Amino acid sequence: MRTWRCIMSGIGTPYENMATDEALFDTACKSGVPVLRLYGWTPATASLGFAQRASEALDFAELDRRHLPWVRRPTGGRAVLHDMEVTYSVSIPKSDPLYALGLEASYEWICGPIVAALLAVGVSATFAPHGSTGFVSASCFTAPGTTDILACQRKIVGSAQMRTRDGFLQHGSVVLKNDLEKLFAVVRTSQWNVHDAARRAARLMTSVSDEAHRAVPFGEMAEALVAAFSAAEGIRLLPDSLTAREALDASGIVARKYGREEWNALR
Repeated sequence: MRTWRCIMSGIGTPYENMATDEALFDTACKSGVPVLRLYGWTPATASLGFAQRASEALDFAELDRRHLPWVRRPTGGRAVLHDMEVTYSVSIPKSDPLYALGLEASYEWICGPIVAALLAVGVSATFAPHGSTGFVSASCFTAPGTTDILACQRKIVGSAQMRTRDGFLQHGSVVLKNDLEKLFAVVRTSQWNVHDAARRAARLMTSVSDEAHRAVPFGEMAEALVAAFSAAEGIRLLPDSLTAREALDASGIVARKYGREEWNALR
């Protein structure tokens, strides 16, 4: 039985969220203890995959008009609008068996409890088949891929991973409710206009509330995720919070990285 820390962070700013994940990843790599963290965002925020070119992925004029911030994630993938969702992050040190599984198998293992949590709130979900049925866009949620979770053949959870020699960090968005017009107003697409993009994406994307046919609140989805990870074979979740050292480290990471436009716009 392996012990994981479980941290329910609540709602945070984009810069705090990314810095906290990085601080917890550093701790996990040093201590050998994995971390599951669940959180939300305020305000709604556009995030870039680590390798994306900011000017090609985001409409900065529209972000400014809507007073929405943006941040670059440490993980890969394409742009996401974090709004009505539960975000999860899993920090795994190299000493944990999940690290040795490799990229695809570790994705699949982590997504297993997420599929179970979706079922617990009334959503039948499964792993995406190989290949993509999406259209050209800077957004993750328009191109279902091999590491995503689908409900009724539409994407409901997207994930991305960062690997180092010391461990890996995996992020994912469990979408409670979509606002596709807002998404494509700030994330660039090949479609002629926002309305066309939103209409096409509605055939490829869905949300927990749409599939459950009721409003599923943040707290219920977060609790379902905790219960599902707690039930995973070989895992014991230990409810925890950030240490004073981790909170201090996160503040420093905000100051030198995620809170600075120079870093977020590095590509």
